[in-house]
Amino acid sequence: MKFFSYTDPDQQVTEIVAPARLRPVLREFSDDELDSLDSFVAELRFATGSRIITAGERSDALLIIVSGSIRITAGISVQTEREVDVLVEGEVFGISSFLDGEASAITATALQSTELLALRRDSFAQLAAWKPALAIALLQDLAAYTSRRLRQLQTAF
Repeated sequence: MKFFSYTDPDQQVTEIVAPARLRPVLREFSDDELDSLDSFVAELRFATGSRIITAGERSDALLIIVSGSIRITAGISVQTEREVDVLVEGEVFGISSFLDGEASAITATALQSTELLALRRDSFAQLAAWKPALAIALLQDLAAYTSRRLRQLQTAF
């Protein structure tokens, strides 16, 4: 079960999925699983140019991009900021803060009108208590996603 979209450099796309059948995130969930997950996440909307997270801010939410795109920058001030990545539909950010509760090391800005799903740590704890298999699958896919993102970033720098 894969929750997030990411590019696997070892695989090539062999099937083109019709847009109507393509779920932006959580692609391999059944409708029942998606419905049960809905009660644990909040829907957030941001206008173009809105700051979603600022470096140094505390946030315990894992943020999943449903639509739109996000510019990720690192640096402690506007003068030292540098673009790290641009994330699109199906990708996630806020992973470190979600896992460890520490302040964000990145700034995330909406490049266009953007819709997100936010899964907070306390909501995840409830999910783990009520739907442990779903929570485990989410963590496994989050680990795979994070590993691939780290590899991509390492080769970029």
